[in-house]
Amino acid sequence: MPRTDNNSPQSSKLPEPTIDFTPYLREPKYSLEDVILPQKSKKQIESTIVELEYQDLIYKDWGMGEKHKLDKALSINLSGPPGTGKTLTAEAFAHSVKKKILVVPYQQLESKYVGETPKNIAKAFEFATSNDAVLFFDEADSFLGKRLENVSQSTDTAVNLTRSVMLLQLSAYEGIVIFATNLIYNYDPAFISRIRWKIQIDLPDEQARAKIWQVQIPQKLPLDKSVDFAQLASQFDGISGRDIKNAVLKAVVSAAKENKITEQKQVTQSHFIEAITEIIAANQASVKPEFKITPVNGQVDLPSERMNAISN
Repeated sequence: MPRTDNNSPQSSKLPEPTIDFTPYLREPKYSLEDVILPQKSKKQIESTIVELEYQDLIYKDWGMGEKHKLDKALSINLSGPPGTGKTLTAEAFAHSVKKKILVVPYQQLESKYVGETPKNIAKAFEFATSNDAVLFFDEADSFLGKRLENVSQSTDTAVNLTRSVMLLQLSAYEGIVIFATNLIYNYDPAFISRIRWKIQIDLPDEQARAKIWQVQIPQKLPLDKSVDFAQLASQFDGISGRDIKNAVLKAVVSAAKENKITEQKQVTQSHFIEAITEIIAANQASVKPEFKITPVNGQVDLPSERMNAISN
């Protein structure tokens, strides 16, 4: 007779968890007016909105839907360095088209149960469709990466299945889906070819940096007359909008904790300079160093034991 006690494998098996996407569905917090982007990137975003505006004309009245039956999704990829505003841009896009945004974090999609991650991806598309929401995948390189050729274990099979399901969902989807990544070079070419709009968001130029500094400042903030955002934008390049945002917060905290009466406390240019300098130093410290072998007289000198190892 089969075992029916509480210690049997059948009775001890736990039900596989299901994801409730409701907490990740929200109204967009930002509009395009809030986003400061390179001009080229902003024009591309505006073009995607135009495509959506004329979607019925293009795909129904003009018959493009008959020829492109698997291309009905408005798919966008936002790539660029960290802190350049990719998530902000996705929210602003959703605001522009008057839809909610479903922000799906990869760690919620990934399951320890083999075969569950592809199901979770399919559920995300279904949930976005039923709620007429813009579907947004951050860190998209995690599941849009190249498929594994040498499959040696079940986890490898699961990885390839996940990516195949994403391809199928993307091909069949008729809504709006936005991917964001810092590592687009890790994408599988099959995904890149299926994504309609590929928008690169680079670090802000000097003009954009000046605007970003300025928009971080509320009217109530007491600024010293020494503050010059144009000078800050000129002096500190190679930084992201997030770096500037964090620098402003650090500068304000530094000014607030000074040993002065409240009425005399002001944020000065020195506060901003010190804050952004610290952030740049922290960014540089976190970059993995690259080691290079420099030839001397046309050759590289190696220790004798290394030479013996190579010759053997």
